[in-house]
Amino acid sequence: MRRLRIADVGANPLGKPVYGALVQAGLAEVWGFEPNAAAFARLPGDDPAVRVLPHAVGDGRAAMFHAYPASEMSSLFPLSARAVGYLGHFRRHLGTETVQPIQTRRLDDMADLPRLDLLKVDAQGAEVAVLEGARDRLSEAVAVVAEMRFYRLYEGEPALWELDRALREQGFVLHRFLHQKARMLHHSQRGKVDARAIGSQLIDGDAVYIRCLEDRAVLGDDQLAHLALLAAGVFGSDDLVLWCLDELSARGGGRKGLAAGYAEFLPQAPAEEEARHG
Repeated sequence: MRRLRIADVGANPLGKPVYGALVQAGLAEVWGFEPNAAAFARLPGDDPAVRVLPHAVGDGRAAMFHAYPASEMSSLFPLSARAVGYLGHFRRHLGTETVQPIQTRRLDDMADLPRLDLLKVDAQGAEVAVLEGARDRLSEAVAVVAEMRFYRLYEGEPALWELDRALREQGFVLHRFLHQKARMLHHSQRGKVDARAIGSQLIDGDAVYIRCLEDRAVLGDDQLAHLALLAAGVFGSDDLVLWCLDELSARGGGRKGLAAGYAEFLPQAPAEEEARHG
């Protein structure tokens, strides 16, 4: 089985990538894209399994790039003063951007990019354009990890439902959230209360979409194996791993016992529950 092929659009190095363990284990190769010059300069370039490119990925059209000093805020869209005014957060970023023309590139137009197994996209509002420009490269993919905006921060960025629709149109369904970010709204008592304890306004979060598995025949054996690796090494979805291993075992080829072997490393059921389902 070949290595996993992963594209990371918006590969800003703010933390360890979720697929890092798979790369270190020699199980994945990555194409990273980051148009913010400051962020791109911090991306590692010494791993032959990780290729990093300074491209703005989108729908292939010319656009205006809003580069903020806080590189994680950079976007093809400007921050919304109305949204920031309501939320009471992100005010320090307003008016700090440098705006410059940029040519976006579609993933489908990149000749050196193969068809993917996983797309991770955090493009500050441009996620729908990235997906629309990657229909061929995603035609065999088993999963997408996308940042989803619960409350619009940028002027003109697509709404949450538009991103969900774009993913479902390409055969993906929501599997789980990896994390969700919420902030406390500003109010007169903010100096007295614990902002982390009572912050309720959802801002964004990373969502995992997987290929719809209701018709399990849509995935080949390698795709099932790749999905199992991603579920174990990126999503933390052990039940999905077991589902994939069960299906691989059912297809034969000397793969009996895969699920039972994996289950040995998971929390075990109480004796009475095991007896009930045994």
